[in-house]
Order: sequence, then C-alpha cells, then structure tokens
Amino acid sequence: MELIKVINSVYQKLSSLQSVKISKIKYEDPISEESLINIETKLSFRFPETLRQFYLNQSSSLLFYWEIHNDTKFPLGEECKYGGINLISPFQILELYIDMKEMVDDGRERLNDDFDEGWEALVDDWSFWIPITTIPNGDAFCIDKRNETIVFLEHDVMDGGPNVHDLLLAINFDDLIIKWSKVGFVEVFDWTDGINEDGIDVESIIFSRLLPLINNS
Repeated sequence: MELIKVINSVYQKLSSLQSVKISKIKYEDPISEESLINIETKLSFRFPETLRQFYLNQSSSLLFYWEIHNDTKFPLGEECKYGGINLISPFQILELYIDMKEMVDDGRERLNDDFDEGWEALVDDWSFWIPITTIPNGDAFCIDKRNETIVFLEHDVMDGGPNVHDLLLAINFDDLIIKWSKVGFVEVFDWTDGINEDGIDVESIIFSRLLPLINNS
C-alpha cells in the first residue's frame, strides 16, 4: 500500500463534496534515513514499513482537515461533521513520547501516595505507546509497541479517569489506514460508537451516509 496515494484519493473525494469545506494538504520534506534510524533507536521502535517509506520518500508529515459547512445540516450523518489526518513527523513523535514518559514518571510518584484509576491507566500504557497522528483536542492515535495495534490515547485520562483510553482502532497501521480512509479520516466524538472488536467498523450505522460517498468509483 502506498500511503500517499490512499490519502490523496480520499482528499480528492472529500474536495468534490459540496457540503465539505477542506484545507489544503500540508507536506514537509522527507526525512533522511540516518535521522529516522536515530529516532527509531531512541524510541526503541521501528516504524511500520508503509509509514517508513512515506517518511523517507514522500513527506516527514502530512496534515489536512475538513468540516461540514455551517449552513448544512448533517449531510454525512450526525456523527460525521469533521475529520482529517495529521500524521506528525518522527521529530514530533519523539518529542511527544519523551513528554509521555515524563508523565509516566510523574504518575508513578503520584500512585505511591494515592491510588487513582486515571493515573494508573497512564502509567500502565503510555511508555509503550508511539503517537503517530494527533487530534486538535490533544488526543492521539498510537501504535502500541507491545503488539503494533493502534489504540486511542485520551490526553486527559489522568483527570477524568479512563473513558476511551486504550480503545482498539485497528490491528496494525495498514489496517488503520485501510479502514479509516474508507470513512474519510472522520473524527468521531465518541469512538465507542464506530468500532467493533477489530477496531473501526466501516459498516457502522454512523458511517452509512459517508461511506458510499468516499468509496464511489
């Protein structure tokens, strides 16, 4: 699978929808193999091959967002009002991961004094999670280093406790792109409404209007 072709195809489909307002895709220069390997060494993690080839040969990051025009009422369904994809660069990933590890260290100290379900979830997982795409509110989709599944990072899990923390979105990175692209990289307010035991469920009723528009010939 060539990632850039999949993303560009979805972008073109979304751009053709009159009810959708979409930003221009933002690219960055590809990363050098030396820099990528250096970052992977620091992360103790090798990026999936599809993503590695994108970083090395296409762009070190990619960003576009879309939303429904304000004067249009739910043309893609009540849960499908906005979306997009923000594939952050390996440099940003490393910075976020370092911050996450610091939060884990902080959480361990807090748990020594008092048990807290939110902090426990953070401590148990964040040191194993590699954020690859972020959402404006601070949440992220992450690769779990332990099994390469794609899971949902709830940025404020330590405040309100686990809600959608560790929600399975896909069995691996390629699976995420295949499924998520079919529904236009939509962002769902509560992802529990759009998944099944294998992650994003493109056949979910909440995607019933969006799915055929993105996947028409």
